Amino acid sequence: MQKISALIYKQRFFHPNRPKTAVSNYVHIGYIATRPGAVRHENLPHGLFGKLKPGNIDVFQSWQEFARIARDISKQGKNMYRSVISLRTETAMELGLNDFEAWQRYIEQHIATLATHNRIKTENLCWAAALHNEKDHPHLHVVFWDKEQAILKNFTHPEIPNRIRKQLIKDTFAFRIKEFCSKRDLAKTGITSITDDILEQFEAHMKSLNPQSFRALQQRFEHEDEDSLLRLPKHNLTNPQSVEQLASHLFQLRQALPQKGRLAYQLLTPETNSLVDEFVQDLLQQNSYLAEMVETYVKAKLEVAKLYTSDPASLTQQSSKYQAEAEKRIANRILSTVRTIIKLEQASDVGIRQIERYKTWTEQLVLELLSAMEQLSMQAQLDYDDKARVVFGGEWSKQAKKEWLLKQKDKGVDR
Repeated sequence: MQKISALIYKQRFFHPNRPKTAVSNYVHIGYIATRPGAVRHENLPHGLFGKLKPGNIDVFQSWQEFARIARDISKQGKNMYRSVISLRTETAMELGLNDFEAWQRYIEQHIATLATHNRIKTENLCWAAALHNEKDHPHLHVVFWDKEQAILKNFTHPEIPNRIRKQLIKDTFAFRIKEFCSKRDLAKTGITSITDDILEQFEAHMKSLNPQSFRALQQRFEHEDEDSLLRLPKHNLTNPQSVEQLASHLFQLRQALPQKGRLAYQLLTPETNSLVDEFVQDLLQQNSYLAEMVETYVKAKLEVAKLYTSDPASLTQQSSKYQAEAEKRIANRILSTVRTIIKLEQASDVGIRQIERYKTWTEQLVLELLSAMEQLSMQAQLDYDDKARVVFGGEWSKQAKKEWLLKQKDKGVDR
């Protein structure tokens, strides 16, 4: 277990030779760029930024643009490192990390530390980051790789991320450490070298200022799985008022549905289906993240359709079809939850705490739906990328696609 620290740094990678690594890296970038809690660029549906070459920070027009490259380098046998830099909220505020731009400047100043300790030359470094401004847990997700890597790596010694953590602390808290040493007369003529011993003393001092807060940060870090939406704090995904309203609606729906027999959307009466549909719409209205993920899914599926047709009427029809598909998936998940509720109520006396149980069930339903729709939208993005490569042959871009579609339209061709 990593000890409590003034700054937490975690790093790992998936072996490029594993069959699912390339897809996993693609999906990971989509997750960190778009999921609830991610700070997004103005007028863009994601918050990814970084550099594919030395120079100014790039704001990628789409996270897929960067994810495709990451997927390709994985297939080439290069290691894509996934890392997280995390601070307490109070500490971040003290350091002036109080907005998106400040965090961008921070990682630009310190990305060389990550590269150096992983033996990556600055000119060969490719990286991207996303800020998750969670309550009590602001953190940066950073992915990076060596574009000139020639030898496959299958192991990173644990001391490497530990050294990165120590160096980040030395650089991030340089003034605070100097002040700390001065007060304790540890450096009579100024600090020339911050030893591990001094660093440990400083971290112990930081911890003593608010031990409970540091413990909470450590526990959050220990259990964090950045690829699992269900592990995110619930306050990022639901709010109590919405859950209470939806719980009441879920109770009404449960009362109206058959108590016996199979609960499947296609097997219900039109009247009962209407009740389920109403709950689906209520869910989408109450939870903006769920509505957004459905929209992302529909758009990704529509991009695939655009590869084969440019007919507006056809695309409108397809869009309605994909929306209906997503809503039907949600409806069946709702019915699955109701089935579970019926079984639980038959097995025990719900009694006075009935509404509290419905709140719990509702919250769990929302979280499961968010996770399911997120996976569907990511799969749709991957499907689009794969089909687009076939259509355009190897490397392609949005501009190439637009030019191709315009040519087809001019020719009167509808593929």
